[in-house]
Amino acid sequence: MDVNMTAEEFCRYVWQKYLVERRYDIMDEVIDEQISVIGTGAHEMCPNVESFITSITRESQEWDGAFIIKDQWYQATELSKSLFLVIGELAVKENGGDGILYDMRFRFTMVLRKTATGWKLLHVHQSVPDANQARDEFFPHRMVEESSRQIIYNLRHDTMTGLLNRLYLKEIVNRAMAEEAAGKMLMMDIDDFKRLNDHYGHPFGDKVLILFAQSLKTSFPQAMIGRIGGDEFIVYLPGRSDTVREQIDRLLQDWKESQGVLALPQQVTISVGIAEVPKDGNNYEAVWQKADKALYQAKENGKAQIAGLE
Repeated sequence: MDVNMTAEEFCRYVWQKYLVERRYDIMDEVIDEQISVIGTGAHEMCPNVESFITSITRESQEWDGAFIIKDQWYQATELSKSLFLVIGELAVKENGGDGILYDMRFRFTMVLRKTATGWKLLHVHQSVPDANQARDEFFPHRMVEESSRQIIYNLRHDTMTGLLNRLYLKEIVNRAMAEEAAGKMLMMDIDDFKRLNDHYGHPFGDKVLILFAQSLKTSFPQAMIGRIGGDEFIVYLPGRSDTVREQIDRLLQDWKESQGVLALPQQVTISVGIAEVPKDGNNYEAVWQKADKALYQAKENGKAQIAGLE
């Protein structure tokens, strides 16, 4: 190492030896005994020389890749006669040994100590720019908020159909029943769905479920709708309503028309069981059990039937 090199040249030298040439053997030559390092990984925190040596030794044994430096810049600031601050950024291409090249970019801050025998690394801090952070943000709160909303949505919804899942449907229906002691629960399933799955395959069965879920959303825009498992669906209509039969008829018509894309030789029918609040109960479990019994009755009556509607 040239003892007359500038602070910027020294940093360039260190990154070349470390990233490109993988010269771990020069570390004793370039690090200060008081070195500390903060890397880009959650585990990459070395507050002292002992932890840094342990980390770099493990890395040299476990990682067999190398980097190509594509672009780099450096800016040095003299803090005192013996201390310099260097900031910069590197654009590199990593070859991880699996035949795939990975592009990455990171920024760094280096604190250097100038000694009689040359420069020594006193501190290194690396960071990776966050592409999700907008120019007007101090941290990527929009991305965090969007991620949180997505997580909550996934916890509450069925991944295939986009309808409410069983747990969240139960929660909001119980809430609705507590707020208003009147409503109707419609439990539905697709007749002979197992036969469809067995004959045409599960991907086709999934297509049927997604298509039926869309018909439910179209026909009951103000209702709480969920898929509780397999081909079983629940629609909860809070409040008193005399138009349930008309709404079911609208569903049946929409479902009939939607099936054109399936190109089946015959219509796929549904059965419906209905329970009422407060007559059949005042909580989800009680009303659901009544609706389930009504659905069973509709099946016993020959399928493509509605049971429980008075």
